[in-house]
Amino acid sequence: MTFSKSSVNEKDTELPYPEAETEYSSVAGDEEPFQKKKEGTGAADYADEHESFREYEYDSAHKPLQPPFYRRKRVLVTCAIGTVIFLAIFIPLLILVIIPKVAQSLLNTAQMEIVQLNMTNPGESAVTVSVAAQVKGIPKIFSAEMIFTDTIMVHWEDQTIGSMSLDPVHVKGGKGDILQSTGFTIQDKEAFAAFAKTMLSADTFAWTLTSTATLKALGQTIKNLNVNKVLNMNGLSNFSNLKILSFNLPADAPDGNGALVSISASIANPSPIGMTLGTITLDMNFETAYLGRVVAKSVVLVGGQDMILNLEGTLLRQTDPVHLQELSLLMSNYLGGIVTKTTAQGVSVFPDGVTSVSWLTSAVQAMTMTVPLISPTPLNVIQGMDIQDMGLVISPDAPWAPIANSNVVSATFKLPFNISLNITQLANATMTLIYNGTALADLTTAVWNQTESDMPNNKIVFTLPPSPLNVNADAHDAFQAFLVDVVQNTKSGFDIKGSADSVATTPMGVVSLKVPFTSTIALNGIGFAVNSPTITNVTVVGGSTEYVTLNANVGINNPSIFSVDAGPMNLKISGTAGGLSGLMGDVIVPNLKFGPGQTTITTQVLFHPTDAAFRNTFFSEFVAGTIFDCVITGASDSTNITSMQPVAEALALKVKVPGIIPAPRLIVSGNGAPSLGSVVGNRQIPLTVSVLNPLQTSLSLNTIAANVFWQGNFFGSIEANTPFSIAVGATSPSPSLTLQAPTGFQFGMFMISTFLPANLGVLTGAIVDVDMTSSIGVTVGGPAGAGYASTIAYNQTAVPAFLKLDMSFANGLKRRSEESMALELRPEPAPESGLEYVQWLKEALFAAYPTEAQKYVAELNQ
Repeated sequence: MTFSKSSVNEKDTELPYPEAETEYSSVAGDEEPFQKKKEGTGAADYADEHESFREYEYDSAHKPLQPPFYRRKRVLVTCAIGTVIFLAIFIPLLILVIIPKVAQSLLNTAQMEIVQLNMTNPGESAVTVSVAAQVKGIPKIFSAEMIFTDTIMVHWEDQTIGSMSLDPVHVKGGKGDILQSTGFTIQDKEAFAAFAKTMLSADTFAWTLTSTATLKALGQTIKNLNVNKVLNMNGLSNFSNLKILSFNLPADAPDGNGALVSISASIANPSPIGMTLGTITLDMNFETAYLGRVVAKSVVLVGGQDMILNLEGTLLRQTDPVHLQELSLLMSNYLGGIVTKTTAQGVSVFPDGVTSVSWLTSAVQAMTMTVPLISPTPLNVIQGMDIQDMGLVISPDAPWAPIANSNVVSATFKLPFNISLNITQLANATMTLIYNGTALADLTTAVWNQTESDMPNNKIVFTLPPSPLNVNADAHDAFQAFLVDVVQNTKSGFDIKGSADSVATTPMGVVSLKVPFTSTIALNGIGFAVNSPTITNVTVVGGSTEYVTLNANVGINNPSIFSVDAGPMNLKISGTAGGLSGLMGDVIVPNLKFGPGQTTITTQVLFHPTDAAFRNTFFSEFVAGTIFDCVITGASDSTNITSMQPVAEALALKVKVPGIIPAPRLIVSGNGAPSLGSVVGNRQIPLTVSVLNPLQTSLSLNTIAANVFWQGNFFGSIEANTPFSIAVGATSPSPSLTLQAPTGFQFGMFMISTFLPANLGVLTGAIVDVDMTSSIGVTVGGPAGAGYASTIAYNQTAVPAFLKLDMSFANGLKRRSEESMALELRPEPAPESGLEYVQWLKEALFAAYPTEAQKYVAELNQ
């Protein structure tokens, strides 16, 4: 099958495209591979292999492949011709129209900022300016040079005020700097003078700069570009940022008409414009008073930088009463650290110190500067303050208004002026007490003590008569903390702030000054936390079934300046006795009142321990003269004065409480008359004792249990339940008591062989010292059921006991011998025979106790 156009037509004579398109294999080389296959030796094979393809191809309508239109010759030729025509038109348009428009647009959107513009060498028609400026806002892709081809005209409020020239500006990285000194020509003197006034007084102002420029960028030079820039700048605002560095009155004026004044001030310049002012003269005023004239020399104002202004001149003497009052307020405010706004009105300015410039003079004369007169640091007017004494009387009716008083409040002061000044009067002294930053109260009745004040040496003394110290409503907690601090601690203090009205003669006139007081007062506190009161003269003065009443003197050594008068106070006392501890009772202070130094307060103690063992031990040691370790404590209910409750709660006073010193000897004496029965019978010795009452109230002895010893040898015991009372301070004999001696032969031998030989006087009557240990049941303040009951363990040595052997003694021995069938005794000698009588008693004892005697002799023989 031959592949040809005719065969295609044979297949289908109605083609879907024009016959002319059958030539679509126009691209060179498109048919060659196929033709080679068809004409070669393997054409038949090729035709077989692609039979199915041929069938598909010629069985359907198919459009042959076409090349893209842009590869067609006629298209390429057309584009080349069009490009040549476009470039011929666009390049001149770019160079002559588009680039100048873009350059002008860039120039219009660029920003210019004046960093500094300092004017020096001012003259009537010209001034030298040092310019530091920056051009920015240009795209960073451009590097350019801008050349001002005309003089730069400076406009202000639609007026041309001057002109100047600027060097070319090189822009790189989006910005360019201007830094040069140039001449500024004043075009309109009146307009420039008006501008200068505005520059000194206004917060802001604006300049408009106009000129023409040439821009070199991208290899092109673009000429005749218009420059029109509005520059918004800060003004000097009448030097509103002025700060006083120092204010001095160094001396009286030489002519006697006032005082020399020296003011140093720092002025912040928010404007980029600076100026050489040279010598400037100002008039000082306060309210309606003309104070005087001051002059500053070599004044240079630098754009954007602070300026130090040193003014010197004279404050004139004032005679008008209103002006004197204003001057007094000015000086008092300065002393008190209160800002006082004086004004300084411009008078003249000489840039070179000699010659004036009219436009600058008019600007300065129109300037009114506010001078906020205040010391840059607080004035230390008070060099030292001292309070020699301060009394506080606090009552339940006015817990937050104690009455305060002081005899001497002194202050050493120094005014910050070196002028002749003499204070002739002081009055209306007020003081505020401040504790830990909180104002406690005001005192307003201090009186100048002119006699003790020493004004030439700057010493003021006040007297504070009894005056209410009205504690501020928001300072109650602080006042209570202050009281606790003063009472508890050895070191305390507070701040004091106040003032006093004074009349002083000065070179500027007689002025009324308010002299301020500000000082920290370091004081000694009362120090109850470490300084213990002393307890003396503890005396039992009464008793009831509930408690024993004691009086005691409490000595308080107060190292502080404070006097306290706080009314009644009820406290608790606890202590230790004989290894036992417990609550002892209540301490009642009828009036807690003490001052500086040593004060003795009479207090009352209600003794009522709840523990019986502790109670008895304390009483026993109290009578024996023991010194007890005790603690006196308070509570919120210890006082009915609200402001004093924290003080009472904080109290914990360690005290030494003495017993009865010297310890009394309760058993004054004893009196016994032993009979025969004391030796050979029931051994009961009848006796009485004389007892001392050391208390200041009645004492009843209800029971006595005692043991009697002679030189360590047990002599007998007493058990008595016969109550008897002893009056205050009296010595009374007891009812008849019985001393139960030991029974048996041994005690008889002790009496005959030891006691009697040592005390032969008892045969006819003599005093023998014996020792006693006892337990005595007592009631204090009344008999049993009426007084306070306790038991006293009491020991006493060397009790003088009068003993006399009853003459019935021998008869008793005789009866005992007869009853025991003993041998008849020899006749009884007289007791005065001494040892002979003792020997006879021994024989009688042996006869009365034959068995015990025989045993006794046997033991001796062994």
